[in-house]
Amino acid sequence: MRLPRGSIATIVVVFISVVSGIGPRICQAQGVSVAPLRVLFDGRTRSATVFLSNRTANTETYRISLENRRMLASGKIVRAEEAQAGEYFADELIRFSPRRVTIEPFGSQTIRLMVRRPRGDIPEDVEFRTHMSIRSIPPTPRLEDLDSKEALIAEGKMSVAAVASVETVIPIILRLGDPQATVAIENPALDLYPEDRKYPLLSVDLLRSGDRSIYGQLDVLHITPDGHREVLYFAKGLAVYSPTPRRHNSIQLKGVSPDRLNAGTLLISYTESADMHGDERAELVLPLSPGGLASQ
Repeated sequence: MRLPRGSIATIVVVFISVVSGIGPRICQAQGVSVAPLRVLFDGRTRSATVFLSNRTANTETYRISLENRRMLASGKIVRAEEAQAGEYFADELIRFSPRRVTIEPFGSQTIRLMVRRPRGDIPEDVEFRTHMSIRSIPPTPRLEDLDSKEALIAEGKMSVAAVASVETVIPIILRLGDPQATVAIENPALDLYPEDRKYPLLSVDLLRSGDRSIYGQLDVLHITPDGHREVLYFAKGLAVYSPTPRRHNSIQLKGVSPDRLNAGTLLISYTESADMHGDERAELVLPLSPGGLASQ
């Protein structure tokens, strides 16, 4: 795009904010909500629908794509170029449309997905996974779309503005056969007075083994010496995606005084969600003493 003499081009610096679809709420990017938060094909279902709803008074445009991603031990989701041992990508097994949508104010749009069965030598019980990316398209021109940008910059005819391009990412999972998984909780640590934190910090590792991902709720309860139970923390939608074996969780116990954790026990539990066809459960009981966790 060439600009008239004397005009000033606005160069857009695009910031990408990634929202992983593993949280407890409907994902919202640039005023558009996305539901469901994840899609599961269990071998019997061959189609699904993802709903986008524009909650704003502005028209929004989005680009839809599939990208293979992997979970790190920190819980962060990163792009994955090649599959690791025991990891199977589903991007070539999923067909979807449309690939670009423009949603009117307070309007909605459906994305339809279809799955085909993989060919070749694969395990009898296996899970494939990919992620659907829903990325907003800014309404202003991008730097790479402008011609003669170097000359414009040199002549002082170019300004810079920042706009946000927001991305929502949701997992797409395909399970064939009856892949199994187990879950455990390990490596607890409790810091009653962490630096730069107002409240106690509890750390635990969530361990996954088997042929499939796990997805569920993590709860932390305090049981007083007289048997009273109080929920200190819970997190819905906590996943460990295959083949990642371990996810580390640092939990700030907001509103909890350190003095309350000098006696009784902590009960940490993880329960898989039925909507992802999981029924595994793990518990860890931690006796408390003055100063934090009692010696095991």
